[in-house]
Amino acid sequence: MPYQDELSYLYSLQQFGIKLGLSNIKELCAIMDNPQDQIRTVHIGGTNGKGSTAAIISSILNKAGYKVGLYTSPHLIEFTERIRINNVPVSEERVSCLVRHIRDCMEDKVLMPTFFEFTTALALLYFAEESVDIAVMEVGMGGRLDATNIIKPLVSVITNVEYDHTEHLGPLLKDIAKEKCGIIKRGVPLVTSEIKGDILSLIKNYAGDNGTPAYVYGRDFHTDPVELTRHYSRFNYNGLIWKGLSLETILAGRHQMFNTGAALFTVELLANTGFNVTEGHIKEGVKGVSWPGRLETLAGPPPVLLDGAHNHAASIALREFISDIIMKKEDAGKIVLIFGVLRDKDAHSMIGELIPHISEIIITRPDTERGLPVEELRQIVKGYSVKPYVTNTVSDALSVAYDITSSSDVIIVTGSLYVVGEARALIYSERVNE
Repeated sequence: MPYQDELSYLYSLQQFGIKLGLSNIKELCAIMDNPQDQIRTVHIGGTNGKGSTAAIISSILNKAGYKVGLYTSPHLIEFTERIRINNVPVSEERVSCLVRHIRDCMEDKVLMPTFFEFTTALALLYFAEESVDIAVMEVGMGGRLDATNIIKPLVSVITNVEYDHTEHLGPLLKDIAKEKCGIIKRGVPLVTSEIKGDILSLIKNYAGDNGTPAYVYGRDFHTDPVELTRHYSRFNYNGLIWKGLSLETILAGRHQMFNTGAALFTVELLANTGFNVTEGHIKEGVKGVSWPGRLETLAGPPPVLLDGAHNHAASIALREFISDIIMKKEDAGKIVLIFGVLRDKDAHSMIGELIPHISEIIITRPDTERGLPVEELRQIVKGYSVKPYVTNTVSDALSVAYDITSSSDVIIVTGSLYVVGEARALIYSERVNE
């Protein structure tokens, strides 16, 4: 099958690992007539919230009638989720054609791109061929040396800076921040929802050194929560054009207020460059946006909360959601946690945030070589009072969870987007077959 063959080729590039740098992507795009120069873009970096911020911007611009490309990573279930136009994933047939075309272009070149470099080039070529009005591009890792940093955006966004990928970006928060600031381009406005004083100062200074206006959450724009529930959030937005705008979204969690604020201000800046966006488009776009696997509730019984919290900061956001929303329900029952994580993540701090707020924990391993073995995870959990159920697959973990819960309980799946993606696919598959 052509698609599976080309996809296998793509995944074979993972053998080259992660190579931060722009030389490969520049050469790859050059042999394809530089598709990145043929499209207008928004560039989104940061540690957490990049994907949801990108999805919100894309949804609003789509409601305004624009043809919008969206490039995000990783995918939850299917590779095609990474590359979308108007939220419709690229077709398998188109992926096959694009992969073959790029491979043909590379044929007489000594070029060994990584999986992410090749995929980024594929996305840019697809968006250029489809003549999108704008493409919203999410950084893969860091920023300065990330393959997406070949673009010249209309607006750059840095959501926040937290500890993650320290082996590639540096051990200190300021090291990570400097890498993320690498997406700032001279004269291109920057929007940030970072609020930590020292990191925010670093970002503002970096922008100032590049002659770039920096727009900051809490000073230039802000959001005020009105009602936060498991299924929706209501809030008010104040920014550049829109003041006291009352909005509703199905994106859950207090942290989404920061992401939504950054997205809305970015759209306001785009409106100043000629994009025609009305208050109605904003309301429709925010209400209609979805970002699966991030505080996403699947109806029960019992309900299953999927959240790809994959680092310490994201685990704090999940812990706040558990204590602010789930535990506040009058009929709240047990909270059963399914947890699996990658080897390079700080499982100790993530477990430490969540265990005090749950009733039972089921540990498992994501279906990838990068998954942390359950025995190592068991040793981490051993230091807490909750005795873990131990499973080797996400499927087994779900079976145990359903066995030990009743309709009033909640199952939470977290620790890695790999685990969440597997669980989501399994749950939907079972419901289709019922």
